[in-house]
Amino acid sequence: MEFSPTAATLPGIVAELGLVRAHGLLGLRSLELPLLHAASAAHGGGAGGGGGGQEIRPGAVETLLRDAVETLGGGDLQTAAAYTFGLTQGAREWAAQDRRRRAAGVFRVSTDRFRKHHEKLVLAETAEAVLSLCAAHGTADGSAAPLTRAAGPAPLGPLPLDVVLGGTKARITLHTGPIEFVTGVDVLVSSENTYLEMSRTFRPTTSGALRRAAARQNAAGGIVDDVLVRELHDWLVRFAAPGLPVAPGTVVATSAGELASQGVRRIYHAATVVPRSDGGYDTTPAVVTKAVRQVFEEAAAERDGFAPPLTSLCLPVLGAGRGGLAPAASLRAMLAAIGPALAERPYWQVHLAVRRPEVARVVLDVLAEYRPTAAAHAQDAPAGRPEHARTADGRPQD
Repeated sequence: MEFSPTAATLPGIVAELGLVRAHGLLGLRSLELPLLHAASAAHGGGAGGGGGGQEIRPGAVETLLRDAVETLGGGDLQTAAAYTFGLTQGAREWAAQDRRRRAAGVFRVSTDRFRKHHEKLVLAETAEAVLSLCAAHGTADGSAAPLTRAAGPAPLGPLPLDVVLGGTKARITLHTGPIEFVTGVDVLVSSENTYLEMSRTFRPTTSGALRRAAARQNAAGGIVDDVLVRELHDWLVRFAAPGLPVAPGTVVATSAGELASQGVRRIYHAATVVPRSDGGYDTTPAVVTKAVRQVFEEAAAERDGFAPPLTSLCLPVLGAGRGGLAPAASLRAMLAAIGPALAERPYWQVHLAVRRPEVARVVLDVLAEYRPTAAAHAQDAPAGRPEHARTADGRPQD
């Protein structure tokens, strides 16, 4: 069959990956996997997977899976995916329940919790990686092309980085992967619109993912308590007006719902984007800075109300998705608030979570400008010639 790597193909690939998860690599010869066979042929430079008389090769599917999992950015997500499909050394013949148990252990959650939430995300992320590999191999005339990757290796996570922000030494830990996979951090931050209406659970956004992960579900995976949406509505009834916007930069705290099983104690909802009539969103670096400042203020106000006190926060790159900001511009706006907050309250442990390795590389490039040696060099620069002068969207000025 001819394979066209588009978003429309994604659900079918997820379903076939579910079969591989259940039957393992040893079952590749007997499973009906037309999309994965076609994708493996496209990835390897063939014309199709099993069509036109071409032999179906299970080994090609395994190679495709290994390559796809290797692009997941390292850290817990990649490790769990490797266990899920039996790609780790010695796991090839493991039963499905044993692979699931080991993958759940990576996130320090029960196998039931992993099955209901984390495993679905592992399948979805791997499916997207499959599509990306096929798209990278294709050319305009349909011929095979060498796989090209962004410069530098994918950053592993969690990755602690020492920086200097406005004269304040700090450590920022970078996680590459979905923010809802982060464990052991007290506060996760979600980006919301100014109506505090969370994304739907099937949307590939930070808001939708945290909503889904925090919800209480029944055995079939249906949501029986949409925890974060319910608590946001209660806040609006008490302090604002449902159906009317709050001021950009407003931050609202809720419980963590089911994410408490991962050591998360609070979710902070930062209203960073303003909806437009055409369905898009707007934000500015100033709003991002204000929201991050409010995150730290809310955390300081709540800190001593918990035992032990709150000490750690994890933020996405706010406004860099549908908000339209370049990731570098967004991160610099965030650092403009993080630096003063840590100067005033140095006990906070700051984490950043980015979904994609290519965005993680941007984060690393920006943070490299704030590394201790670079910061010291900038302070020694001649007056009137500031280094790293940039435009509003984060590009270097000429």
